[in-house]
Amino acid sequence: MTRTAAVLIGAAVLVALVLAGLAARPTGDSASVADSSRNAGRQKDVPSSGDSSTPGADGQTARPVAQTVGATSAGPKGKPVCGQPVLRSPWSYTGRAGPYRSGTQGLPTYGAPGTDFPGATRGQVLPPEDKDYGNWELDPATVYYLAPGTHHGSFSASKGDVFVGGWANGVGATLDGEYSRQVAIDSNIGTGEQPNVTIAYLTIQGFTPPVDQTAVNQTGNAGWTLRNSTLTLNVPGGGMFAASDNVLRDNCLTQNGQYGFQSAQTQRGDSLTGGPYNVWVENNEISYNDTCDLSGLLNNPGLGWRNHNPVPERYRNEHCGVVKGNGNQGGFKLWGTNGVMIRKNWIHHNWGVGGWADSNNANTTWTGNTITDNENGAIWEETSYNFSITDNWIARNNLVDGPDNPHFPMSAVYVSESGSDSRNGGVPACVMATCTQSKMPGYPKRSVIANNTLVDNGGGIFLWQNSNRFCGDGFDQDCTLMKGGSKGPFSVDGCKQNLPGARIDRTTWHGRVTGSPPEDYWDGCMWQTQNVDVTRNRIDFDPSHIEGCKPSVWPACGANGVFSQFGGPNSSAGGSDVPTQITFFQGNRWSHNVYNGPSTFYAWSQGSHDNPVTWAQWTGPVSKGDHCSSAAARQGGSCTGPFGQDAGSTFRPGGR
Repeated sequence: MTRTAAVLIGAAVLVALVLAGLAARPTGDSASVADSSRNAGRQKDVPSSGDSSTPGADGQTARPVAQTVGATSAGPKGKPVCGQPVLRSPWSYTGRAGPYRSGTQGLPTYGAPGTDFPGATRGQVLPPEDKDYGNWELDPATVYYLAPGTHHGSFSASKGDVFVGGWANGVGATLDGEYSRQVAIDSNIGTGEQPNVTIAYLTIQGFTPPVDQTAVNQTGNAGWTLRNSTLTLNVPGGGMFAASDNVLRDNCLTQNGQYGFQSAQTQRGDSLTGGPYNVWVENNEISYNDTCDLSGLLNNPGLGWRNHNPVPERYRNEHCGVVKGNGNQGGFKLWGTNGVMIRKNWIHHNWGVGGWADSNNANTTWTGNTITDNENGAIWEETSYNFSITDNWIARNNLVDGPDNPHFPMSAVYVSESGSDSRNGGVPACVMATCTQSKMPGYPKRSVIANNTLVDNGGGIFLWQNSNRFCGDGFDQDCTLMKGGSKGPFSVDGCKQNLPGARIDRTTWHGRVTGSPPEDYWDGCMWQTQNVDVTRNRIDFDPSHIEGCKPSVWPACGANGVFSQFGGPNSSAGGSDVPTQITFFQGNRWSHNVYNGPSTFYAWSQGSHDNPVTWAQWTGPVSKGDHCSSAAARQGGSCTGPFGQDAGSTFRPGGR
């Protein structure tokens, strides 16, 4: 997907957005089977569990938010944050407003090592009132304590400010935009970047950031921390921008119009990717986002879907206005990041992908998360590098977007043109704190999908490469990151000039060195799914648990595998070259996995997507085949292998 306005928008003064009175639904996409990178963001009507709720912008309660739903009835539950004590402030002051000294009972301490906020130099108590604070009204390095109650307004933060809520008599601090303000807390970057702001123990709701914008940190300041807070009911855009050195920890990000957070906008961009770096996303509950349904309506005659709106009526927000789907929605999305740690979060019931790394992200780590019930996949890695997906519990994802695109494998873990480059200089390993302190380094040689448990998803794990996706294809202005990214030979101009004449050596299946300066432009200008290890995962799949999971309604239900479609970066591709590369010659290896249930396997060419290969074909020795190079395979788009995958793996089609 293109980065579009997601990384470009962000100014001190935001333009007004005129909101319609009722949420109008956009028309659905007509994405073809050939492009699995279709808009994601639609979810089945899932019941809420429990009676807990979040406060509404009108002073009433919002629609219910699930607290107790777990990954599966037989599996572990995600760790709830929404409505839990972790959001309750330890400070309870309800007295006089105005300046206060550190040490005042019931208020945060500041100004010295060992205090609550050692970097702050003064404190200020703010009573519940209707007021918007400009940056000239806020001092830097100040603790602003929002007393319990509802505050109608917004803040333009200064460097080192702290915005922290109190809790007394069962009431917390809420910052409410009343659907009349676009931004809750941001900064005026006209006066320079305002880094190192902390937001804690607040509920932030009822703001109207436009699509691709956010209620918090829209201008992308570095060093911001959001913790123990709730971002909810902000529409039609998202909750927060996670910029460089930002931390999101112990938060409830729920029922926002587009996504819980997005990591794209930043004042300090990474030297390689240009986007945010060193971002921590840990112990959050990210749920029920994309209530404005940015990806449109669903169709599947077998399920009776005709322009079906997947967002249940009780979750639709009348303040969404008229929105147009642009592919940016779901739990969260990353663009051009480097060193993002996504750890121990509960990501569930989002209309869209649970978490999506899209476009030139490097060194992303997904570990220890519970990812359940998202309308599209659990984890997507698209046109990105050096990722690790380990020790996650992933259940019941892609049960809705799957039937909407029934002939294409719509998996829980989906890798699209991503992996670890080994031919063109690669992408450097992560050296940031998110990797070094967590002891989860980047994966410059081999990306990994390991030790995950997948239960009753619409599909398992899929490695896909769009053969027509390359630098200079006109899709966007991005180019691959090898050899220095845009500063190296694989720039938009370099690929535009040299890729038309690039050739592949069909003996080694590597690109030939050609062009000026001489480089492997064939491989260097394409985002490739390469050097990915899929190992020690457990995939439990029972089609009787999944609505419509049968050949007449949803042929690709339960799929795993690796393939590309016929095509290529230029006229010399021969159609079958890219499918052959991804399947046999780009270092993708499956091993020691356990499949319980009748999962299916697809390999080589999308032309055979309605005819999965057998386990024997999937696992048989490659030496007994011809690498799908026969004339019949090249012309017909179908190959039976063998494909030499899943050494040491176990397949129990009848279940455990």
